Amino acid sequence: MLKKWISQVLACVMQVIKRTPAHAAADNVRYKVVFLNNVFAFSGIVSLSMGIIRWDLQPFIARVDIASAILAFGLLWTLYRYQKNIELLSSIALWICFTQFLAVFFMGIGTTTRSALLLLILAAAFYLKGRRTGYYMLATLMVLVISNHLSGVFPSEYSSLDILSLCLYLMAQFFIIRNYECLRELQTSHLKALNTDLEALVKQRTEQLAAANTALEVEKENLKTLSSTDHLTGLSNRHHFETVFTEHTQLTRRKISDALILIDIDHFKKINDTRGHVLGDIVIKAIASCIKKHTRISDIAVRWGGDELIIYAPRTTLKQATQLAEKVRHQIQAMHIAGVGSVTISAGVAVLQTGDNLAQLIQRADRALYQAKQAGRNSVSAAALS
Repeated sequence: MLKKWISQVLACVMQVIKRTPAHAAADNVRYKVVFLNNVFAFSGIVSLSMGIIRWDLQPFIARVDIASAILAFGLLWTLYRYQKNIELLSSIALWICFTQFLAVFFMGIGTTTRSALLLLILAAAFYLKGRRTGYYMLATLMVLVISNHLSGVFPSEYSSLDILSLCLYLMAQFFIIRNYECLRELQTSHLKALNTDLEALVKQRTEQLAAANTALEVEKENLKTLSSTDHLTGLSNRHHFETVFTEHTQLTRRKISDALILIDIDHFKKINDTRGHVLGDIVIKAIASCIKKHTRISDIAVRWGGDELIIYAPRTTLKQATQLAEKVRHQIQAMHIAGVGSVTISAGVAVLQTGDNLAQLIQRADRALYQAKQAGRNSVSAAALS
């Protein structure tokens, strides 16, 4: 019956140990919980075992062991249920161990290993309560041991040399643990410094990467703009317009036809031949700027090639496109370009019909442009609807 009861207790203890909490908020709390789990579990097992073994030999010490085992298992259960009280539980555990070990040391005559228990108290004090509590515990232990030896209140078989050796062991353990704690603090500080430097470096690299990505996006946009824009006029280039036209006509179902205005600068070859290509470029740029200024947001202004320009007007009738072309023609004629004076344009207007592709649309607009030139230039002509 006793064996079965001990087996059940051990099973419960091991189950609790396996459930050592991993969700403690801070590392110092976590390691204290783990430490106390082990202290309560194994001190309970050891105390219970020693109480049973000593029951006939040393009844008083055996009762102390049994009481300590009950307290240890009770505190183990309390720790599992109330982890927020970790500091209180660690203090209780420390003083229980202190009382039990001193009782064994002073009253357990004939137990040659009882002095080793004092070393465990000191270690527990350091780990649970820090260096200052360890100092106090060391001083208390040494005062109690030496005072008892000198006064003989609790007689023991220890000689003065044994007591001196024990005190030296306690001091040696104190220095070992102290050096360990100092080393751990130094390493912790070093790791924190490294972590801070690493975080700063990661932040710096992240900012640099973000800046590089931003610059890359800007560069991509610039390249996209350059690839779709005529470098002289800032209008869409021919390739870009062909792509947009194809996508637009494939995706759009129109009840109102799109219109295209094909523009040609009158006598532009003469300007190039007599005034030079630099001035010719100035003329093209001025006319392109005027077109952009007087067309709608939905319209697409294109430099088709040389002095040929296009205005593509989505959802625009032939009449509306002709009016737009006349408006642009009047605005261009009203301009004054330094070194040239006024210039004029001719324009041909056509609307997109069912089944048309871009080449067919431009071909009809080009025929209308030819009619405008035949009519004396500086005019607008519209292609007839079929």
